[in-house]
Amino acid sequence: MKRAPRIAVERSNPAAVSRALWKSLVAFNRKAVGPLRYSRKIVTVRGESGRLLGGLILESYLRESYVELLWLSAAVRGARVGSRLLQEGERLARERGSVLIHLNTYSFQAPRFYEKHGYRRFGSLAGSPAAGKRFFYVKALSGPTRATSRGQAPRQRAPRRPASLR
Repeated sequence: MKRAPRIAVERSNPAAVSRALWKSLVAFNRKAVGPLRYSRKIVTVRGESGRLLGGLILESYLRESYVELLWLSAAVRGARVGSRLLQEGERLARERGSVLIHLNTYSFQAPRFYEKHGYRRFGSLAGSPAAGKRFFYVKALSGPTRATSRGQAPRQRAPRRPASLR
């Protein structure tokens, strides 16, 4: 009789096994859909002295981008720095050809912030943390923006969501 495959938690070299797993998944995905066009951008907010005050990590692949992280120190919260940071992430996503951007956040973080910026909640999980929720958001992106004479992106109407996101 043939034995079933063994399932185990990797302890000897988890980093190498993680790389091998990712490499295998990427190869599978490329075979199914072609080039993934993966990129990772890290956008930072720094004070005059160069001190890190916040940032955003944006992962992009296929025709989408994912805000892996957006964090601001208490010193710059409430000063529209988060809005500017998120807008820069969206600009980078549009520039590379993403048609949507998505993220997740907890109920104790900033769900209303993302809603204010046109993100639509498409799911939630209750119970993590115990008395809270985790929310999942998506936003359809329009074409690349043009900078104004002051270097700011012009105001745009909210883009029409693709049918698959309605």
